[in-house]
Amino acid sequence: MKFDYHLHTEDSYDSSLKAIDLLKRAIQLKYDEIAITEHLDLLPLEMRTYGVPSLNRYYKRIKELKSRTSEINVLIGIEVGDYQRVKNYASALVENFAFDLILGSVHFLSDNTNVAIPLPKPLSEEQVKDYYLQNLALVSSCDIDVLAHLGVYKRCYNHIPDETIHYSLLHDIFQTMIQRGIALEINYSPLRRGYPSFIPELPLLEMYLNLGGKLFSLGSDAHQIEHFDLYRDTIPQKFCTSYRYLQ
Repeated sequence: MKFDYHLHTEDSYDSSLKAIDLLKRAIQLKYDEIAITEHLDLLPLEMRTYGVPSLNRYYKRIKELKSRTSEINVLIGIEVGDYQRVKNYASALVENFAFDLILGSVHFLSDNTNVAIPLPKPLSEEQVKDYYLQNLALVSSCDIDVLAHLGVYKRCYNHIPDETIHYSLLHDIFQTMIQRGIALEINYSPLRRGYPSFIPELPLLEMYLNLGGKLFSLGSDAHQIEHFDLYRDTIPQKFCTSYRYLQ
């Protein structure tokens, strides 16, 4: 299987990628399956700035796109940002649509620091702990299929930080995911930003495996056509089996 389950197109406020161009490129590169996973960001500070996308319009748009081809399977997904902080509101929106997969992701710390954009300085250990606690709350309380871009705060670092102090917390995150059947995304977008690894990094993937985890998802997190498929070949082959066909 060749797949990418984290892609943003017209209904994500920060994307310049057109779904029809993505479809053509995926077929050209012999992908078996892709998932378009538009942002659903519902924190008040985000809605004030970007508004709320029309899920009805988005769902119909991708349904129509799916009908155009039999050469590739197109999934209709959604990435719910900071789901654990907007759970009731987000659930009420999402449950009205038969999404093929739901990504959950953490973009903000509890003090509303946005860790998904370039940071003026590295996070403190307390901030990193807060980030992972947010992820633990997400996987513990929300109905998601995939935990997306774990470690996103590092995406624009130029080195891999020592996170051993947080391994106990990461252990709890992975254990909870395994118990709840949530797949772990390997996100390779940091490589195009100068970070020397995909996230989570190999030692964390091995931790997840050693705990009994086996459900993986791959995502380019592409927002531009030139980023699609970029660095996918850096992912070790043993992680390239879609969680959808192991459950």
